[in-house]
Amino acid sequence: MIKDCCLVFDVGKTNQKYFLFDPDFKILKRERIKVQKIKDEDGHKAENIAGIEKWMKDRFDELMQSEAFEITKVNFSGFGATWVHLDKDDQIITPVYDYHKEIAGDTFNLFYENYGPEAVFASQTGSKNLNMLNSGKQLYWLKTKRPKLYIKIKCSLHLPQYLSFVFTGEKFTEYTSIGCHTDLWNYETKQYHQWVKSEKIDLLFPPIVQTNKTVVKNFNQREIIFGVGIHDSSSALLTYLLKGKESFILLSTGTWCINFNPFSDDSLFDKTQINNGATAYMKVDGSPVKSSRLFLGEEHRLKVKKLIKHFKKPKYYHRSLEWNKAWTGKTFPASKNHFHWKFLDNANAPAQDDLDFPDFETAYCKMMMELIDLLKEQLDVICETLPKKIYIDGGFSDNKIFLALLKKQFPSQKIKAKPASFACALGAAQILGQDQ
Repeated sequence: MIKDCCLVFDVGKTNQKYFLFDPDFKILKRERIKVQKIKDEDGHKAENIAGIEKWMKDRFDELMQSEAFEITKVNFSGFGATWVHLDKDDQIITPVYDYHKEIAGDTFNLFYENYGPEAVFASQTGSKNLNMLNSGKQLYWLKTKRPKLYIKIKCSLHLPQYLSFVFTGEKFTEYTSIGCHTDLWNYETKQYHQWVKSEKIDLLFPPIVQTNKTVVKNFNQREIIFGVGIHDSSSALLTYLLKGKESFILLSTGTWCINFNPFSDDSLFDKTQINNGATAYMKVDGSPVKSSRLFLGEEHRLKVKKLIKHFKKPKYYHRSLEWNKAWTGKTFPASKNHFHWKFLDNANAPAQDDLDFPDFETAYCKMMMELIDLLKEQLDVICETLPKKIYIDGGFSDNKIFLALLKKQFPSQKIKAKPASFACALGAAQILGQDQ
């Protein structure tokens, strides 16, 4: 029997995974599933938290019964900008709303009338107005637009902390979840923003603890050490920070591509940087880290679906592609873009997709080139000088086309990617061993 193993549930926006690590953080067992979304009361997609919870409990019970290994530690990484609201009996009282839920604009106009000016507020909270993606605004929306529902909420947990609560029954708040463009935190005063206190929303939050906080619980007469959960991309960043002090930037890729520059000389932002997409995140100790975001994975998913249909290719055909530098030859005029994006900046994009390509491969390559051009803009926002090393983690770390084009875009940088990366889960496991 392998002793002292650590189980991590890594709940992503698109996929849900678990990883079982041995004491040296080698993977012993893993699983990847996709829990289907449900609908909220308005017919908008919402997170199927009951399905996620059942999957976690079922897998935990199965793994705890194994005679091949002994689990002594459990932690959780989860995507950000997502709340689980509990009533007085600790039951979920609202749907787990999707952070892209569309809300009437007057809600946030009123918010900035009361707590703006918007530019000043953005510089304090480290994020421009992202509507419900600023998850603190979800609570403001519930309070002002659905007061009968809001009044029943007695505790609001960030998703990673709810995942921990499922097993421990204990409620906490921690820095990486607060720091995920929530609009809750004032980076200048290093505490909850005044609007949170004025609206008394902070009364719904459990105490703030450091991310390495642990709770010991007994299961089947065995003591298990549980973590309090961690924001997934911040967890990935942790694994690279633990490697040493040499500067780097991290591209944590998946549904989002979140770009971290933890070595920026200036951790706060000016108005221009914020307008261009710079965002403050938090490290596990509550210190800020300069970041930017691109909805890379979602745009990629939508365009691949369209290209597969247009060129009549099998599903996931793009995953089989090997890099061919001839694709980037003289095929594309440098000044012409072919793709129009659903969520990204379309300033230099056509009004609609131009699919005048000889084949899927050429179209896919051009699509990736345009995404990487947009990615470069986001890196320029957070990097005064680009570090020599760029780490690629997550879903695009084994995309050969993406990596080849990235190297072409940044020829002076060393691009390091881990195929089938598991840094989000690894960081959640490693944090349990850090001194409290």
